[in-house]
Amino acid sequence: MTLFLKNRFMVSTIAFGLLLAALVILVVVPSFKKIRLINEQVLEERIRLKKLYTKGQVQKTVQQNFASIKNEVQFLDEVLLKENQELDFITQIEHVAENSGIEIDMSIGKTKRIPEQRFSELEVNYTVNGSWEQFMEWISGIESLPTYTNIHEINVAIHTDDSNELERNAIIGIEANTFWLIPGL
Repeated sequence: MTLFLKNRFMVSTIAFGLLLAALVILVVVPSFKKIRLINEQVLEERIRLKKLYTKGQVQKTVQQNFASIKNEVQFLDEVLLKENQELDFITQIEHVAENSGIEIDMSIGKTKRIPEQRFSELEVNYTVNGSWEQFMEWISGIESLPTYTNIHEINVAIHTDDSNELERNAIIGIEANTFWLIPGL
């Protein structure tokens, strides 16, 4: 009988150990897996919500920036000439040159279009011949025009007339860009 009691204790211990192992394998391990899966889902949702929050903040900033420049759009429409109205621009430049009393030669370069922008860029080269005062008057007249012109290079050559050494004329080469509104964009 003592052997049976001894074995009974051993059998109970083994049975309890097996039951505990089965409990761990069947309940605890799947629970840990579910908890890990839920943690991953929570982390993914947190990242998704953070992205949405960031997008919302960016959108709010964009809306504020748009509201601040909305009134300036009309100004840009006024200073940017519409494409295919180059003749009006050339006439304005020649009129300013005539009022300044200088001789002007113009050559129009290629139009540069950047995809998905509302404007194009047109390179214009001027060769101006006249006195400094006339040239400065012409530059002032160009600045007063309601168009946007960006002068990026000026070359100056000065010469005197043999008959009148006090009068000095300048031949000035100017490279500039003008910006044109593309209709329909």
